[in-house]
Amino acid sequence: MSVLDSLFTAIAQLTDPRLRRVVWTGILGSFSIFLVMWTGLWFLTSALDWTQIPYIGWLFDRMGGAAAWLGGLVFLTSIVAVSFLMFPAVVTIIVGFFLEEVVGAVEAEHYPGLPPARTQPTAEVLSITVRFALLVIGVNLVAVPFYLLLMFLPPMNIVLYYLLNGYLVGREYYELVALRRLEPGPARRLRKAHKGRMLFAGVLLVIFMTIPIINFVTPVVAAAFMVHVFQNLPRRAEFS
Repeated sequence: MSVLDSLFTAIAQLTDPRLRRVVWTGILGSFSIFLVMWTGLWFLTSALDWTQIPYIGWLFDRMGGAAAWLGGLVFLTSIVAVSFLMFPAVVTIIVGFFLEEVVGAVEAEHYPGLPPARTQPTAEVLSITVRFALLVIGVNLVAVPFYLLLMFLPPMNIVLYYLLNGYLVGREYYELVALRRLEPGPARRLRKAHKGRMLFAGVLLVIFMTIPIINFVTPVVAAAFMVHVFQNLPRRAEFS
């Protein structure tokens, strides 16, 4: 099964009642987190006296009412940018709590002959998920100057975003799925043996994560998708 076939197969299973529940949980959980974040940012910016900040105060004096309009536009743009950068991390944390349910449903439907999965301590799953979230946020914050610089070389900033986050997302979901079946050492070697395929899978997922509305179901699709990618990796048995 190719990477694209794996993606289409995962999407087709969204009608499974076991996955629908996780989808709605992910949507509600993600929206709640972003609502809290947006509210916090609004209160923070409202509490600041922008006229006392060098250069910004001068801008308010020079532009008058237009400065307030410009400030609102900057705030809205910032909210969209922060949400865009943090979305993969936030939704992955939410769905990480239901990973076993998603993967179990896919394996039961498409790979019923598999032996019992490796026992994973809850701490291991949570540590992978939290580490990924922090890594995505940290790497994208570091990359912001490069995104801005490459705005003058479109579409290189977009290419950088998809490649960078594609690598991170592909690696994260691979680890969440692979470590149910393999020990960390063999799982890591298998990933490195197919790093091109992992990057392609990750870029596809990031593309879905940047499409409004669809992005809310992407983490569930991603987990299901990666089960198929993992199960169909060439020479996988050599790393078991």
